[in-house]
Amino acid sequence: MMFRSVSGPLAAAFVLSTLAVAQAGVPSWSLHRTLGPSNWATPAPAPTGPPPGVTCTSTAVAMRDKTLLATDVYLPVKSGRYPVIVERSPYAGPTDHGCFVPGFELPVSQFAEHGYAVVFQEVRGTSISGGTFVPFTQEINDEYDTIEWAAKQKWSTGRVGTTGVSYLGIDQWMGAIATPPHLYAINPDVAGSNFYDSPVYEQGVVRWSDGLNYAPDFIPDSIFRTGIANGTPVTTIEQEINAFEASLAANIGTYTETLPLSAMTAYASYPEAHFFYNWSDHPTYDSFWLSQDVEEHWPQVRVPALIGGASIDLFNIGAIRNYQGLRRYGGSAAARTGTKLYWQAYGHAGDSGTPTFGNDSTPWAANLADEEPAGEQLAFFDHYLKGVDNGYERAPNAMIYVLVPPNSGETGSGFWYGADDFPLRGTRTLTLALGSYGHANSRLGDGFLSAAQSIPWRRRTPSAPSDSFTYDPHNPVPTVGGNLLSPDTLTHKTGFQDQSTVELRNDVLVFTSDALKSDLPVIGTVNASFWAETSARDTDFTVKLVDVHPDGLTHNVMDRVVAARYRLGDRLPPNFITPNRPYLYQMEVGNTATIFRKGHKIRVEISSSNFPKFARNLNTADGFYAQNTIVVAHQTLLHDAVHQSLIQLPVAPGIKAP
Repeated sequence: MMFRSVSGPLAAAFVLSTLAVAQAGVPSWSLHRTLGPSNWATPAPAPTGPPPGVTCTSTAVAMRDKTLLATDVYLPVKSGRYPVIVERSPYAGPTDHGCFVPGFELPVSQFAEHGYAVVFQEVRGTSISGGTFVPFTQEINDEYDTIEWAAKQKWSTGRVGTTGVSYLGIDQWMGAIATPPHLYAINPDVAGSNFYDSPVYEQGVVRWSDGLNYAPDFIPDSIFRTGIANGTPVTTIEQEINAFEASLAANIGTYTETLPLSAMTAYASYPEAHFFYNWSDHPTYDSFWLSQDVEEHWPQVRVPALIGGASIDLFNIGAIRNYQGLRRYGGSAAARTGTKLYWQAYGHAGDSGTPTFGNDSTPWAANLADEEPAGEQLAFFDHYLKGVDNGYERAPNAMIYVLVPPNSGETGSGFWYGADDFPLRGTRTLTLALGSYGHANSRLGDGFLSAAQSIPWRRRTPSAPSDSFTYDPHNPVPTVGGNLLSPDTLTHKTGFQDQSTVELRNDVLVFTSDALKSDLPVIGTVNASFWAETSARDTDFTVKLVDVHPDGLTHNVMDRVVAARYRLGDRLPPNFITPNRPYLYQMEVGNTATIFRKGHKIRVEISSSNFPKFARNLNTADGFYAQNTIVVAHQTLLHDAVHQSLIQLPVAPGIKAP
């Protein structure tokens, strides 16, 4: 491994001792991540040399509280002043940092080839940076301080932009709402807007597997930092990390099944994973979540944003909310008119291949810049940091990758479409009603979707007023695919997956349309509205939208969950239901850009669990982390003339598969 030589007043004893050990030689296990949790036992790629004409120096930057953060500065060889691009990451472990390390750091360093100064920083409490890691909230001040530090350096023009994916996008939003005077543009990719809703909770329900898989990502780092501070030999530290990894692999299933949730204490002894428990201390939307809720601070963002999102991503809803919110409520004309969106196929969950939709690399700036890094990024920063008239402002406001599922097999495709907005102007809402003849349980049942009389799958036979199923938390519906944090979760498959096995369960209500007579391009936000009652004091309801292929294979398009106590909104206090009384549930299911092709069928599935993606609701009125007694709930979905249950699809005008 190549380790940085650190200049500047690195006075923190931990930082100095870590560097001393690193330079003496340490094992080559990697703590570097990509979009989310990865196989942290995988050796890191060997560091490569600098891009042509680029230099790199390593230093430490002091934050306002004097905490020192490890920072690499990439500059063009030719001396001068350059606009700055900042990227800040929590994912470089103590043995995987320094100039030109593959992963996040090497790609961003390539901006220096195009006349930028690049600042790459390891966030507070990670790798060899000082302080304690407290996700999200710490970045409000630290991002601000780093931006303002970069603007004042002798190699800087004073114009700063930021870039990065996932957490590296979240910290951009945190910094932007603090309004640094020298910030001119941000480029957050697959990053959220309200972190209570995702990645930690979802409409009041704990996103259980994401937390269980994410917190351990920082534990090898924690073991190393603690060991070095205590003077533990490096070989012993490596043994401790290997032992933890083996224990995690052997016990993650047990961790998943733990009840009550508060009894899952396996990560509690590792300081860098304490955020897992800090989040559980805030199970409702309170001042903790308000302080980091981007949606409440859009007017404070005064710079344009190039926002990335994806159809199969845990920040699916947040990315669109940020795009729409900033264009409407941004704190300057530049923020409102200059913000653009690129909507991809795959986010954190990745390309599962079951089915695949091809390569969703963005071609946005093909006519603006024919260079790497990604053309849209370079065109964006050239325009706002260098003042280049490259046509960027005239590019489409939204570039959308439209999914085209296969008719048979698992090889689909997709295509890019440029639009003035997301959803497209002229989009109409297709409302489909859920109905049955009383037995919608499983895909072998009689559940159907019906629409207006002009739609050919209209059902005219009198239908039943409701469907019922039993939800037993001892035997929850298993998670099969979805917008999870990572494609390599230890607990279940993610992304697009065939749903046929899940659809055989009697505790899954399945409603299917007739085969479509023509292509149906669904681009935008899908909403659900349904009436349900339960025998329990509280419970959950799940909604899943599915594409049924002509050959019988299926794939999930999106899914969502809501806790009954939060049916009025997860930012409001819990409002418990009266058992066996019907209540209306209205749900923003998510965003997509897909074509339901001719011959395919639209399917909606309703149930009460999706485990372990979501923690099981044990059907009691206890707090989610305290629930320990399991109650079996009897659920009824209503779909009579008074209590209509509906799915609403945004149908885009003039979109056809190639």
